[in-house]
Amino acid sequence: MIHIKSFLSNVYIISILAVTAILIILKDLQFTFGGSPPLQLFLIVVAIAAWHGGLIAGFFTTLLSAAASAYFLVEPHESLYIAKSSDVLRIALLVSVGAIFSLMISLLYKREKRVLHKVMEREEQLKKEIAERDKTRAERDLYVELAKSSTEFIGMCDMEFMPFFINDAGLRLVGLDSLEQGLKTPVKEFFFPEDQEFVMNEFFPMVLKNGRNVSEIRLRHFKTGKAVWIIYNVFTLKDLNGKIASLATVSMDITDRKRVEEALRESQIDLNRAQAVAHVGSWRMDIHKNILEWSDENYRIFGVSKGTPLTYESFLDAVHPADRELVDKTWKEALAGKHYDLEHRLIVGKKIKWVRELAELEFDEHGSLLGAFGTTEDITDIKGAQEALHHERAFLRQVIDAAPSMIFVKDKEGRFILANNSLAHCYGTDPEGLIGLTDADFNFDADEVAHFRQDDLDVIRNRKPQIIPEEKVTCRDGVIRWYSTVKIPLFEDDNSCNKLLGVASDITERKRAEEALRLADRRKDEFLAMLAHELRNPLAPIRNAVQLLKMLEPTDPKLAWSRNVIDRQVTHMARLLDDLLDVARIMQGKIRLNMERFELTEILNNAIETSRPLIESRGQELIISQTTTPPWIEGDRIRLAQVLSNLLNNAAKYTSEGGKITLSVMREDSSAVIEVRDTGIGISPDILPQIFDLFTQADHSLAHAQGGLGIGLTLVRELIEIHGGTVTASSAGIGQGSTFTVRLPALPAPSSAIESVQAKSVLPMPKFRILVVDDYADAAESLTMLLQAEGHAVETADCGLKALERAQAFRPQVVLLDIGLPDLDGYEVARRLRALPETHDAVLVALTGYGQTEDRERSRSAGFNHHLLKPVNFEKLSALLTAA
Repeated sequence: MIHIKSFLSNVYIISILAVTAILIILKDLQFTFGGSPPLQLFLIVVAIAAWHGGLIAGFFTTLLSAAASAYFLVEPHESLYIAKSSDVLRIALLVSVGAIFSLMISLLYKREKRVLHKVMEREEQLKKEIAERDKTRAERDLYVELAKSSTEFIGMCDMEFMPFFINDAGLRLVGLDSLEQGLKTPVKEFFFPEDQEFVMNEFFPMVLKNGRNVSEIRLRHFKTGKAVWIIYNVFTLKDLNGKIASLATVSMDITDRKRVEEALRESQIDLNRAQAVAHVGSWRMDIHKNILEWSDENYRIFGVSKGTPLTYESFLDAVHPADRELVDKTWKEALAGKHYDLEHRLIVGKKIKWVRELAELEFDEHGSLLGAFGTTEDITDIKGAQEALHHERAFLRQVIDAAPSMIFVKDKEGRFILANNSLAHCYGTDPEGLIGLTDADFNFDADEVAHFRQDDLDVIRNRKPQIIPEEKVTCRDGVIRWYSTVKIPLFEDDNSCNKLLGVASDITERKRAEEALRLADRRKDEFLAMLAHELRNPLAPIRNAVQLLKMLEPTDPKLAWSRNVIDRQVTHMARLLDDLLDVARIMQGKIRLNMERFELTEILNNAIETSRPLIESRGQELIISQTTTPPWIEGDRIRLAQVLSNLLNNAAKYTSEGGKITLSVMREDSSAVIEVRDTGIGISPDILPQIFDLFTQADHSLAHAQGGLGIGLTLVRELIEIHGGTVTASSAGIGQGSTFTVRLPALPAPSSAIESVQAKSVLPMPKFRILVVDDYADAAESLTMLLQAEGHAVETADCGLKALERAQAFRPQVVLLDIGLPDLDGYEVARRLRALPETHDAVLVALTGYGQTEDRERSRSAGFNHHLLKPVNFEKLSALLTAA
């Protein structure tokens, strides 16, 4: 409505302005231009009004022009009255011409206006199209630049699947060196061979159908041939008519992601495999949705098909009914913050499994509880092993507790890790009461504990077993017991040693038995010493009497024979006593050797001289065979002469009268060899292996007939062995004789052997003041008579106190002193004699039946110069006095 009013107002204004212009022109110019120009001008004005204002403006202008002409130009002037008909006609013509002209001009204007409007519309459209094209070109250039600089694969192809654009990232992705190379390659060739059929026959048809399609597809790297994974995003491009003109792709390289996914997949496979191997599954519980998720191994453990929907209630259903309440309680406590670590049973089919479950709670970023993640370990086998181990441990516990020995395991700090009943009983507790404690907690003997501790540290530090033959242990009740202990180091898997195993066997009874044996042995030694002493005492006067008879030189042959028999038997009895005591000392390791170097032949004469009376008394022939260069040896002259004498005596005793005994001395390689061969009774094969054993005799009846204790050969073997040699016996049998062979280590002969001839003294024996002290009257008197016969001044005493009294008055130069006196023993008397000025320098000689090593040591320490055994060999005593 507002537009119509505006339009009419514009028409009126134009019409009024046009009429005013016509009146002015017609009035002012009518005389100049006459009638025609005003009319032309009128038409022009009407045309302009009609052109600009339309038909209505033209009509309105025409009417106003006619009215104005009638009012101003037609007489009467300034009046609308028209007097002349010609003027009316003229005005009517004016109106008609103006109306027709207005109509023509308005129609013409409308047409031109429509044409112009179309032209202007087309021009505007062209301008818009140009602007749109410019914008599209700019956008396309921008897109191209963006595509070229993009790191994603961007490409386009036509409907023949030939590419016409590939960005640089796409070329690099597939290993192409130039765009030209890519544009010549069909799209199909870009894909991995195994994926080409799927792309061309399934993927692209879906793109054409839906306008877009996305899939993960492998491209082929043209240089390496390897697969390149991309998210292949393809969409259609249409022309202005909406027809699909081409295909475009913006694809992302996901090769690294695929590798990670593959690695994760392999890791998941490995995890599943590891869980299967370790029998450990995993689970996650969402407490809000009541959804339980299990790993593959968890499904296997519970015997549930994979993928079965799970809830907390379905889990509880699998739990053994006897354990459900505990499991549910523990789970609820875990949700409240307590630790979830539980072993319980499951019912899987008809079997019962043991599992151990651990869990940790899970929270969101706000700290709200989501649920829990946990593991399930199948410990059925472990439980079975534990049960078996429990039975085994119970069995071993019974075994070690039943063992009489103390069995224990200690750590490096000396703490007990394991102990049995025997040790616990000793320490007054039970085995569990020992664990974690040390010996010091039970044993109040600090020295014992320190000794135990040092032994333990030595075993662990040296990493070697240690055998302790005997050690004392004070029990809790104060009783002392003895143990033989073995301590063995125990090694860890890394070969470190921090523990030891100990086994201590109670040897208390053995110690008591040994002590009893030692006591018995000591009493035996004391008995033997006493026996020797008591037997030697009566032999002493007999030998002294024989010596006196020798000095008298009786003419009666029977008397001489009787004297010689008595002399031989006394000598034999003394030798039996010597052998008996010697073998006892050797068996106890109490004998001492006086080692020196000498020719072996030096002991032959002594041995032969000792054995000759027996050999000659039996009418036997002694044949001596030796090399021109006698071997040298190192040994004790007296003991080796004793060995050889024993062998000669043995041969003489077991060889009949008139038989032969052969003594051979030689050197074989590095050994000095002594061989004693006889033609005697021989040795039976069953006796031969034991011939050197103590108290063994070749034939009891014969041995008894010949005399002997069966200890001579034992003495031979022991003496030879402690010299580093050997002795053997051989015989062809009974009646075939026997051969005894001694082998000793030989020494190289000295470069110049100088013979030393000991000259016998021809000086008369010096005369001494001699005090004889002996409570055995016959021995004292007989010895006094012998000494006096040699010209010595002799006095006697039958006890120690009298001896000291006589010594002060008699001032003896030599004291022959018996050890076993009734008041003071000989050792004490000797000490007191050494303290007296009258006898301080006297020669003190012990005459005794006690001949063991400790007896000689006591003699020496008491101050004796010599120790002689009864019965005394008077020749030896005379030599000793001469040397004094």
